[in-house]
Amino acid sequence: MDPLQYLFEKSTLNGRISRWTVNLAQFDLGFMPQKSIKGSAISDFLADFPIEDSTPVQENDFPDEELMVTEDDTWTLYFDGASNQKRCGVGVLLVSPKEEHVPISIKLDFDVINNAAEYEACVVGLETPLALGVKELHIFGDSSLIINQIFKRWKVRSESLAPYQTYLETLTDQLEKVEYTFLPREENQFANALERLASMVRIPKEIEEMPLNIEKRHKPAYVQAIEDEEEIQEDKEEPWYTNILNYVTKGEYPPNADKRAKRALRLLDSYFVLIKGELHKRAPKGRALQCVGKKEAPKAMRLSTKEHVEHT
Repeated sequence: MDPLQYLFEKSTLNGRISRWTVNLAQFDLGFMPQKSIKGSAISDFLADFPIEDSTPVQENDFPDEELMVTEDDTWTLYFDGASNQKRCGVGVLLVSPKEEHVPISIKLDFDVINNAAEYEACVVGLETPLALGVKELHIFGDSSLIINQIFKRWKVRSESLAPYQTYLETLTDQLEKVEYTFLPREENQFANALERLASMVRIPKEIEEMPLNIEKRHKPAYVQAIEDEEEIQEDKEEPWYTNILNYVTKGEYPPNADKRAKRALRLLDSYFVLIKGELHKRAPKGRALQCVGKKEAPKAMRLSTKEHVEHT
């Protein structure tokens, strides 16, 4: 309960609360509960207190309406390159705004130093999005040398790296928006893995490209083996009516059958009949139902459903 409502509506009050009531009585106060605020109150207030600017508002004219809906078209690029005893390789991962990943792994068939391999990776990473028409790019790399040289913090003192720097600036100028960010090596694992793959794989001289396929599986590998084994067992498994068929056609009992099993087969003999060499079970009104196994049952069900649909 609201404190003021309690003071004004409580019939009997004692102690300090009663003294509060006496002190408030001299002001002729009354309690009114707060009413709900309707949406029309805002429009009434704006109508009663119009703004001083009398410029008419154009129809469908909203301030900064181009900022109402924004779309981030920035692509993300991760690059890494390395040179070791097993030749050189570069790895690039391009990520679209829709989280689509484009991995690129290239083996360098020439000797370069480690910093040159990093430049090769960055150049390859820039050429790919430019070929796709990308205009905004956020580049991540674990090479502090490239990041600091592209920002002009460090000078390019090596003559072998100067051409890379010049070409890299030419590619960067073709983008409308580009941002470089240094990324620690432990956080650049994807590009690092692609680079290691490219440097370690052996590609024959007569082959220029070795594709890498990454597929998605929805079941563990052993599930397929279990399904194949079940299919083999089903192929080897005899139909459920094999013993009945042998008794009706040949009068033979199954091996190791006791007296009770033999008596059951003799009783079942009157319920089954051979029609064109196939076992059928007798049904009311002179009909006969063909006996089928697990493999034939789905096909029979489909044929039955098709005939029912065509009939209706």
